[in-house]
Amino acid sequence: MWIQAQSALNGLESTDLNPWHIVIEYDQFDEDGDNVHSGVVEEFWAGPKKYKISYKSDALNQTDYATDHGLFRLGDQRWPNRAETKARTEIINPFSYAATLLNFHKSSLERTFGTHSVNCVVLERTAGISAPTQYCFDKDSAALRYVRGEGWYQTVYNDIVSIESHHVGRDVEITDGGHPFLKLRVKNLETIPRIEDSDFTPPPDAVNLASQRAKGVVVKPINQPFPEWPNSLRGQHFRVDVEIVIGKDGHVTSAHAISGLSEAYKAAENAIKKWVFQPYLVLGEPVEVESRVALSNN
Repeated sequence: MWIQAQSALNGLESTDLNPWHIVIEYDQFDEDGDNVHSGVVEEFWAGPKKYKISYKSDALNQTDYATDHGLFRLGDQRWPNRAETKARTEIINPFSYAATLLNFHKSSLERTFGTHSVNCVVLERTAGISAPTQYCFDKDSAALRYVRGEGWYQTVYNDIVSIESHHVGRDVEITDGGHPFLKLRVKNLETIPRIEDSDFTPPPDAVNLASQRAKGVVVKPINQPFPEWPNSLRGQHFRVDVEIVIGKDGHVTSAHAISGLSEAYKAAENAIKKWVFQPYLVLGEPVEVESRVALSNN
């Protein structure tokens, strides 16, 4: 599969790599371009179920330990939000969004950024509304240089380095709707010649996340029926916020409207109960998710 082949050439989530260590500094910006959060992500990786990830910032301080017995968390118990998650995945697993795409076809095009030309692969849905995803590579290598991905996000990879034939961008800029969103800098990237099991052993006060619902994580809907609003509301502009629980199979098990136009609550809840999401995986196993979605009528 094309996505798997490219993942083996770019990023670090690959079973053919020796254990590695990375330190990523990040700055997050709001719509006005102001720096609202800064932090560091550090990861030691020795396998899909043997790693340690630390987030240290003004908003999050935690360390996760992945083991054969589950995922353990020390420090803040909330899950990393969208920006914090992107600070890691855009460098370590740049094809994470492409891996969630279903029923798409692939085409090619050439793009020019200033004086630099790149070869791009376009992934577009075969049915329904489509916002084509683009992955662009250097002409003289397989190094990933630009991604037009989820929603309005665009990612540019600069200062490419190689580690065991895998390309990694050390200077990465992410925009959202054309506005600066994240700037990432890889401060350290190295293979680990020798690992000690003790380095991946959670301390006694780390919390075992087994059987716990993930809260506030980014979940991808794969089926979203539109609400059937009451006729009396068809000409109005409104929004309804709904708290939901998503089962391990991706189906919504409960939906409760909590704010917005009360007359629209029932229609919003009925629609969202029919939604289906891609199951959220922790160490390769699906878990329940608590989340919040907004429905609007414009």
